[in-house]
Amino acid sequence: LHHHNGPMMILRRSWNGLVGRRIAPSSPSSSSWHPLLSTSGSKRNDTMIAASWLCRSRQYSSGSGSSNFNVRSGERMKVAIVGGGVSGLSTALHLAPLVAQGLIDGPIDIYDSGSQDREIGVGVWNTAIDPFKKSDRESHQHVCDALQRHGTQVRDVGYRTPNGKWLAQSSLGGGDLPSLLFLREMDLVSSLREAVQMEQAQGLVNLKVGDDSNVQGIYEQSTEPWSASIHYSNGKPSEREYHLIVATDGMNSKIRKLYGGHLLQRQHISGTAALPGPMDLPTTKDSSASSSMSSVEQGQSEATGTQDREYTVFRGNSMLTTEESGLDVSFQTWGEGRSQRFAVVPMKMSDEDGSGGQTERQVWFITISDDQITSETDPMKRRTKLLEAFSDWHDPIRQIVEATPPDKILMERALAHKYCMIPVTNFNQVIHRVHGGRQPSSAEVTAGDGPAIVFVGDSFMTIDPILAQGFTIGMEGAAALAGSLNTSLRLPASADFPSLAFDPHALRDGLNSRHEMRLDRLICLLRATELVQALGQPRTGTFLGMISRDIIRPLMGIAPDFVKTPVFNAMMKYSLGLPPQQQ
Repeated sequence: LHHHNGPMMILRRSWNGLVGRRIAPSSPSSSSWHPLLSTSGSKRNDTMIAASWLCRSRQYSSGSGSSNFNVRSGERMKVAIVGGGVSGLSTALHLAPLVAQGLIDGPIDIYDSGSQDREIGVGVWNTAIDPFKKSDRESHQHVCDALQRHGTQVRDVGYRTPNGKWLAQSSLGGGDLPSLLFLREMDLVSSLREAVQMEQAQGLVNLKVGDDSNVQGIYEQSTEPWSASIHYSNGKPSEREYHLIVATDGMNSKIRKLYGGHLLQRQHISGTAALPGPMDLPTTKDSSASSSMSSVEQGQSEATGTQDREYTVFRGNSMLTTEESGLDVSFQTWGEGRSQRFAVVPMKMSDEDGSGGQTERQVWFITISDDQITSETDPMKRRTKLLEAFSDWHDPIRQIVEATPPDKILMERALAHKYCMIPVTNFNQVIHRVHGGRQPSSAEVTAGDGPAIVFVGDSFMTIDPILAQGFTIGMEGAAALAGSLNTSLRLPASADFPSLAFDPHALRDGLNSRHEMRLDRLICLLRATELVQALGQPRTGTFLGMISRDIIRPLMGIAPDFVKTPVFNAMMKYSLGLPPQQQ
């Protein structure tokens, strides 16, 4: 801080940004500097360092907030969200207050090509719900109330061996431990959609469905310096041009495949892939500087594509009640080869007749690597083969699976991305490199970088489903994006671009800073995923599988609870990116 003209000057500039005073920044350099690591002495970086410090030192609340922000002259930022699933709806809800405060030009357009609302039970950790709880906004409170009404809090959990022996037990939601809510996927989506409709009634959000919602890409020949329209599958362009496009369109995101992975710098992260070696993750450090970037045009499909995790996941809602199953605790049973694992969570779901009653179900999943089971096309025969593979495992595993209709058992191959996607802050450069296009003629257009693109949820990175944190990561990312925009859009507008009410460079610095902070959270989950897979879902014939079966598990069996329970709790918290001791 002292290197940048002293802390008082930095705080003064930050305060000027918050109250809306214009300060003409120095001309932006050709490089996109990281706001925390830059050693540049420019005024713009001074302000961004102070803004990043302020953002880190306070909890962002996306509620109603204070009175509307002092709206500046010029065009406010327009936002499009591509994808109407959990991540897209959560993003719209967290950004809606910024529209109400005049920071974003409303409405926020959500392009929903048709999300899949399934009856299967899913888990959402409190880290995804807490930003809604901390908000006093009516739509956010509706989300909290609806989730609690539809869901079941998971309390006692345990880990077992195939013969039924308990390895460890714990209780969630107590003390400083995180809490886990289980509910049907369709209830999660409907709770968020109802809240979005509340914002839509106020003109802050516009949920688009039908022909004009199936986004195929971004209009690459736009003559606007900092924005572009999107185009649909029917060839029509959108009526509005957007400065920020949020891709929440899932693992097979079209936006990710078209515009992600072209320009990146790899960062070696240890401990994120035990088998076969460390995983490389992109970093935003100097991501637009040609001297520090490596072109991955030849491997762009690999950078944006998925990788097979070499096992299959079967999931179902068993018809057994808690009393019939004899369950009084949720548990996981760790296998000893073939990537076998079983888990079950008791869940109560609301009756569809609107009577207010609830029906008990046992939400379970099985993982296994067995081609004979996955190649079977008949649901009844496939369930029989699945039961045969777990025939010597303890009760009530067989009873739970048998009480699930064969045609209701979902089968999904475990897929994941190898790379997360950094924000695309240099759209024009990407298009020029790929197609040789986007060569505007006017000076102001040439100075622009096109629309910024940020990825949230599975489009950011689809992670191995072993810890089932996909929805949690997406909802967390939506809240983090709102926090970043809440800071960067309050900074002084740029005198270099008088037509805009915001600084497009500050927007990009904020998106990159958000990515770096989210990367810390992601690394925790990746490391925990690899550890749990090695210990609880080992592949046949692997060294780590042998260590888990012959050394670690016997030691766990004789270790007292006061030793092993804190270890499991710490790993659970670490996977969520939580500190060892929460205040």
